[in-house]
Amino acid sequence: MRAIILAAGVARRLRDSAVDHPKCLLMLEGRTLLDRMLDALTEVGVAKITVVIGHLGEQIEAAVSGRAGVQTRYNPHYRKGAILSLWTAREELDDAVLVMDADVLFPTALLRRLVESPHANCFLMDADAADDGEAQMLMARDGRVLDIARGVAGDYHATGESIGFLKLERPAAQALAALLARALEGGDDGIEHEGVYPQLMRECVIGYELADGHRWLEIDFPEDVERARALLQSAG
Repeated sequence: MRAIILAAGVARRLRDSAVDHPKCLLMLEGRTLLDRMLDALTEVGVAKITVVIGHLGEQIEAAVSGRAGVQTRYNPHYRKGAILSLWTAREELDDAVLVMDADVLFPTALLRRLVESPHANCFLMDADAADDGEAQMLMARDGRVLDIARGVAGDYHATGESIGFLKLERPAAQALAALLARALEGGDDGIEHEGVYPQLMRECVIGYELADGHRWLEIDFPEDVERARALLQSAG
């Protein structure tokens, strides 16, 4: 299995916390967010990793230099939709793959749960997260994820926030590449990469694994940086 880490964004909402460096290079208790993610991937056996860069990408290139199995791909249109970042790494969608947002702090055990899931295609879901209108929410019925959107709409057996990680087997990864191409041919270059996921769910069966007590955090705002540091300190 390989991984694509989407790390091209500008991180405007972090303001002063990420003026001089990309969000994934935030220093948290002596290690960057990206270092933590790469170490976790190595620990669960993912040996080939592509980091999609854009804003201040040269800093990320320098940070991963010398890391075995890690390469970067530059998205020159990183100020547009995140769909273009995933498209930049489309060559990696020809085999089993993890698609990962770069702004998530998580324990390795949570990533292992995804990698080792019996679901060939799988999201990580936090069923305890509040639907605040900002989070990407997963909606599932009979163990199958049927939709993802900013806000739950409809009657489902299970709902929860997407942690930002998706595991795909080869056929589903190739289907995703085709959906990205179709969206961009139609001019949808300003959307998030999750914008094509509902159609992917119609074409491929995608299950989910629950966070179930594993504490994680998506870092979007300055206060999230302090929460991340507190989380790491409490974890010892």
